[in-house]
Parts: sequence; structure tokens; C-alpha cells
Amino acid sequence: MFLLTISFVIALAALGIGFPEQFAGNMEQAFDYVLTYFGWWYMLLGFILSTCIIAFAIVKYGRLRIGGEDAEKEFGLFSWFSMVFTVGFASAVVFYGVAQPVAVVNDPPPGFPLEIGSIESVSLAFMYTHNIIPGLLAWYLPFAVAFGIIVWGKDELRVSTILTPILDREKYGFVYWITDIAALVAIVGGLATSLGFIAWQLQVIIDHSLGVGAGWITYAIFVLIGLIFLLDVYLGLRHGIRNAARLTVVLIAITMGILLAVGPTMFTLNMTTESLGVWLNYLPTLMMYSDPVGGSGWPQAWTGFWWAWWAAWGIFVGSFVARISRGRTVREMIIGVGLGPAIFLFIQHAILGGWALAPRNFDTVASAYEEGGEPFALAEAINITPAAEVLAILFVMVLVGYLVTTLDSAVYMISSINLGTEEPNARNRAVWGIVLSALGLMTLELPEAAVMETFVGVFTLPFSIFFLVMIYASYVEARRKYHSLTDEHGMLQRPDPDYSASSEGKDRGSTGTAEDD
Repeated sequence: MFLLTISFVIALAALGIGFPEQFAGNMEQAFDYVLTYFGWWYMLLGFILSTCIIAFAIVKYGRLRIGGEDAEKEFGLFSWFSMVFTVGFASAVVFYGVAQPVAVVNDPPPGFPLEIGSIESVSLAFMYTHNIIPGLLAWYLPFAVAFGIIVWGKDELRVSTILTPILDREKYGFVYWITDIAALVAIVGGLATSLGFIAWQLQVIIDHSLGVGAGWITYAIFVLIGLIFLLDVYLGLRHGIRNAARLTVVLIAITMGILLAVGPTMFTLNMTTESLGVWLNYLPTLMMYSDPVGGSGWPQAWTGFWWAWWAAWGIFVGSFVARISRGRTVREMIIGVGLGPAIFLFIQHAILGGWALAPRNFDTVASAYEEGGEPFALAEAINITPAAEVLAILFVMVLVGYLVTTLDSAVYMISSINLGTEEPNARNRAVWGIVLSALGLMTLELPEAAVMETFVGVFTLPFSIFFLVMIYASYVEARRKYHSLTDEHGMLQRPDPDYSASSEGKDRGSTGTAEDD
């Protein structure tokens, strides 16, 4: 499995570096096919998964504790939130926070009932829909719940372990093996997209906002990131990823605070209020809009792409969320992941969107988007804002923070899934980190940033049906586990050591209690 998946990543990077034009053309053709014929599938799947996760939070199975009923919380609230947020959203907020609202205003969704609000507020409502709710519910939490209920505490920590409640491993071993390979390929597709977006955005900000030759500087930053990553590998989860995530969240808060202060503050606050109303009132319409009569392909290109990206990202993010949520109940994890990051994301997108859509900024930012694409929209918005150099440096630091935490946590979970262990060794993680860094560098050779969107749609489609299987397996295991742990009055009891995570399994490698944040 290691040889196959590592060979696939190396081959992907080599093709992108050696034949960028041909590689990009083939990927774009495959991507167009997937969204044209399967965009509806991603939209419907998103609705089904959101409904199932809300049900999990409400019903009695939400009382089950991840890692066993005697498990202790390993991370405090701020550390837990920081890791969930920085690992889960990577480049999406920065890369699309300015560009998508501008793009939607310039190219409104055909056939959509625009009388529900101004096109500006509708554009932000689509941004909230695509990158907040239902994305958080539909794509991260199914894996988090499945790993939390089924996988953690078992000897074999793989994606395929989710199948154990419904499929015999000895009889259907090939299904398990194919599932793991498909999961790793989908993860690579999500990483290629996210690492590519971060790399391109870094390059454009360094070149156009800071006025420094971006070529060698960007590569030098990647080398620096590689060194930081290797240090993180040495420090591990509790001292490496955790601290990098906490620092990144602080940098994000500072950046957004400055933007709100120097930007069009009143316009942003008023647009935030109006767009929030549109989003909350018309969320089902926004997430299920598919334009069947007009056949424009607009919702497939936007919503279909976002759902495919979330699906690819959800595999490792969901498993990582379950890993750091040990000691919390399933209900607590669902509410925490669905509510905490949603509020923080909403604030960011409202500030970035209000900044881009303000009358004094819109024409300039829209022209930059039309000429150069998403990375240039953000760079030009920085250029026309007071304290531009300070903002540019802060955005570079935020992107580097995202890249380090994304790469480190992705490598942590890929190694865990690959080795089947909760505590992957540093050597395996280092190899994966180096190879995935090469994948990020490969994207700098591609002719345009839009090519990065193609990876998720193409590589995630074969794995998407697994989400439904996973929800059913989680229900089967939750029902079995709940009934084995409750007395005749329905009260949860301490688990039998032979049944669940006991003294060895309950907190392998943890401190036993959450640190004081």
C-alpha cells in the first residue's frame, strides 16, 4: 500500500513538472466530465450527509464517548479548536474569500431567484454555503463520527476498518484493501488542490503585493516550510501541530481585525447582516440549486466543485478531528466542529467579502480577477488597502501557517492510515512530507491556478459512495456499542475492559488530561 500510493504521488508530481500543459489539459477534460455528469450526485450526497449528522447529534448515540467511556480529554478547548480550524480549511478562506463573491457578482447564477436579496448579499450567501454550512456537517463529521465510534481503540487504524461492523474482513479482504487505496488517492487529490492554491497565492502576493521576485522566494519559502515541517515531525502532535495551529489562529485574528479597521467598516457590517439573513433564510435553496432548465453548469462548477473538495479533504480531516477529540462525546464533537469553526469562518468570510465587494474596491478587484484569476484578486485587494505591506506580510504568514499545519496533519493521518497505527513513526511521516511538498511545488509549474480545482473532482468521485456506507456502518456500531454500555435504565456505564479502549487503549500516548489553555 505504501509503495503504490507513494508511487502514485511521485508519478503525479513528475507528470505535472515534466509536461505541465498536456497534464493540465487532460485533467481539465476529466474534471469537466465529472462535474457535468456527477455534479448532481455531490449536491444530493451533501444534503443526505448533513441530515444524517444532525440526527446523530440529536439521538441517544450522541452520548457515546470517543475512545471509550473512561477516556480523558487530551487537548484543551483552544488547542482543539485551533487544530480543527487550521487543518480543516487550509487555503479555502484566503484563496476564495475575496475571489468567489466577486466572481458571483460578475456572473450571477442563471435561473436563481435573485429577488431574495441584492446580488452582493447572494454572492456572500453562496460563499457561506460552500465553505461553512452544510460543508462542515456533510463532509468532515461523517468521517469524524465513524473514526470516533468504530476505529479508535481498534488494532487496525485504517479507513477500511470502518467496514468492520457490516463486512467480514476475512471474507472480503479485497474490498478493505481497495477502500484504503481509494481513500489515500482521494486524500492526495484534496492535498494537491489545497497545497496548489496555497503555493500560487503565496507566489502572487510575494510578487504583486510585496514587489519581490516571486520565483526563487517562493521556492525558498517552501524550503523553509520543509524545515519547519521536519521540526514539527520531531516534536509530534502535542508540541508540533498543536502549537503551529494555535499561532496560525492568532495570526488570522490579527489579520481580520486590521482588515475590518482599515477597510470599509460600515459597508462590511451592513453587508454581513444582510447576507446572513439571505443565507439562513434560503440555505436549502442555495445548497440544492442545480439549474436543470437552463443547463448553465454554474452550480456544478461551483457547488459541485466545493463538495468534491470537501469530500477529499474530509477523509483525513475527519479522522484527524476524531484523533484529537478523544474523551469528548460524539454530540460534543459534532456541535464543536459544526458551531465553533462556523462562527469563526463566517466572521472571516464576511470581512473578506465586504472588503472585496465595497464600491470603492469592487471594480479594481474584479478586473484583477478577470485578468489573472483568484490569486490576483486577493493581491490587488491588498494593494489598494491602507497598510498594504503589513497586510501582505500577515497574509503570507497566515498562508505559511496553513501550509505547515495542513501538511503536518495530513502526513500524520496518511501515515496512520498507511501503517494502521495511531502513533505513526517519524521516519514514515518525514518521507510522506517530502513527497507531498514536491506535489505542492509541482503545482507552481502548471499553467493556471484553475487546474488545481481538477484534482478533487477526478480523484474523489470513485470514493464518494463510501460516505453512505460509512454512515450506515456508524449507525450499526453506535447501536451495538450503546446497548452494550447501558443498563436497564438507559444509563451509560463504564465499559468492560474486554469490549472497549481500556488502560492501554484509552489514551495511548496522551497526557491523560487536557492541558490548561
